Amino acid sequence: MKKYGIVTDSTAYFSKEDLKKFDIYQASLNIIDKDESFKELDVDNKFVRDKINSGHRLTTSQPAPGEFLEIYEDLLKKGYERIFVVTLSKPLSGTYQSAKLAQNMLEDQSKVHVFESKMAAFGNEMLIERIYDLMVLDTEFEDIITQVTKLNSNSHLAITVEDLISLFKSGRVSKTKAAIGTVLRVKPILNMEDGKLLIYKSARSHKKVIAEMLELMKSTTKGYKKLFVRVQSKNNLEQANQIVDMVKEAFKDAAITFNDYIGPVFSVHIGPKGYGVAWCWE
Repeated sequence: MKKYGIVTDSTAYFSKEDLKKFDIYQASLNIIDKDESFKELDVDNKFVRDKINSGHRLTTSQPAPGEFLEIYEDLLKKGYERIFVVTLSKPLSGTYQSAKLAQNMLEDQSKVHVFESKMAAFGNEMLIERIYDLMVLDTEFEDIITQVTKLNSNSHLAITVEDLISLFKSGRVSKTKAAIGTVLRVKPILNMEDGKLLIYKSARSHKKVIAEMLELMKSTTKGYKKLFVRVQSKNNLEQANQIVDMVKEAFKDAAITFNDYIGPVFSVHIGPKGYGVAWCWE
């Protein structure tokens, strides 16, 4: 297998075992509490939960370009021939710009390719899994770029959360909608569109939410030959497992992976509970 490296940001919430298996290197986003800044890779969800429960208003920020540059230069010194980079989508974060600025600082920029991902978190995990699969097949650098760029253009993500106040604080819904939705116990379904996380629909029950997600999958995968799926749980294991079962029933040949962890940065924005599904096809 060619010596290619994979770099991403800290919102690709792979397990330690998968980080090692896929040989992934991460640049850390930051959690901001007034004048203090904490690297996401140095804290956990309890840190976020305790801060929020104590009345702190947390925000987040992208890694500095220098952090990406340090990773690139270190990998190249270690003998990596080429580096693939997958980050949060441009509309969600300045992380992509940091990764590109770091690439532009290299003497030989051609050794690094930064994908302009339309995804976030478990959606990017799905794309990274595809990169690794192609690397295992000893696929050429340019061919991996071509195939993953096509998968990225055919990628989708849907997620629901139970804490609308967190969505209000992150600017995803208005204060009025958050208040009404909380009282009525409405569950918003958010969908990634051109890299933006937007409210797609809402539903009153988990059953209806999952049904809407499945319909969205069906409507966006017509004529597919291969379907790759990543299911996410954040303290909603029962519902996430239901998505797995329904995807298996609807798409018999889908390649499905699962993650039951979302880290501190996304916990700031989506709250303590949620579940979702990402998919891409060729």
